[in-house]
Amino acid sequence: MPELRLDCLGSGFAFSHGSYWSGFLLDGRVLLDCPPQTLAHLFRLGVPTQAIDLVLLSHEHSDHIGGMDLFLLEATVGRAAREGAPREWPLAIAGPPGIHDRLREVIGPSDRLPERDDPRVRWFEQAGGSAFEWAGLRVECVSMEHGHGMEALGFRVSHPDGVVAYTGDTAYVEAVLTLAEGADLLITECGGDRPYGHTSWEDVRELRDALAPSTRLLVTHYDPLAVPEWASTLAGVELAEDFAVYEV
Repeated sequence: MPELRLDCLGSGFAFSHGSYWSGFLLDGRVLLDCPPQTLAHLFRLGVPTQAIDLVLLSHEHSDHIGGMDLFLLEATVGRAAREGAPREWPLAIAGPPGIHDRLREVIGPSDRLPERDDPRVRWFEQAGGSAFEWAGLRVECVSMEHGHGMEALGFRVSHPDGVVAYTGDTAYVEAVLTLAEGADLLITECGGDRPYGHTSWEDVRELRDALAPSTRLLVTHYDPLAVPEWASTLAGVELAEDFAVYEV
């Protein structure tokens, strides 16, 4: 079976401490969140914005959506838009309900954020428990628990060559195991032992034990200065690294 490529655009949490903010590029065409450095790292990989079919935004925090402004600027009026090959289908952007309004708050009145009825972009504002299909992919959306009453989604992306699940930011709750069902790879956050809304390293150990042996576990969104020694050698767990390439 052909292997799915996963590029790590960043592995750090909001405060960074030397790592870029967490985000991934799947199959050269799907963004799993869009942290502030996204456009520069796509350029580094030689991937034009016109190659991106789908952007999956897990929730509204700026370390997860802060790259959308410049990404959309390049996609709508930049070199890729002027000189790139025409898109086979519109760019799709998916996230929890209200994600377009949140992006408007971040980007401001600029017309580089297309309105909901702009034919260049297809918007999927999804509730937990829903699913949609786009560009040959099926995406299932599962509600996560990130605190503050915030809508947060995990995504399970089914590709002909494999299934990748991505938690975004969440506490370790039963929904994480639901999200991981049938996945070849689960990408989980580890924001640390915080009062709410994040997964701890002890949770990661428990999660690994609960997962099917066939599901690989990749940890992202962590503080590189706070990884317990035992966690760095935990069997069946990989720690994401900036610019690393993974095969699913």
